[in-house]
Amino acid sequence: MKELAEPILEKLKEVDKEMGNQNMSEVPQVHFVRNHLQLPAEIDGFEITDEFLEKLEKYIQDELESFHKPTVLH
Repeated sequence: MKELAEPILEKLKEVDKEMGNQNMSEVPQVHFVRNHLQLPAEIDGFEITDEFLEKLEKYIQDELESFHKPTVLH
């Protein structure tokens, strides 16, 4: 999962840097859409299913939130 998410996160971080210090009212949301008419897709050995996309979305969203709203662990 992390292997597929890293390029997406890197691109999102680049876009964030390009935007500068603009304050956002909320953390950006990520949502993937898969064309159900296509046969099951595979990327680097990972079968892309609706369940996989949901997990990937959650992973990327969690990473975005930690990037935009970091917390300090005591």
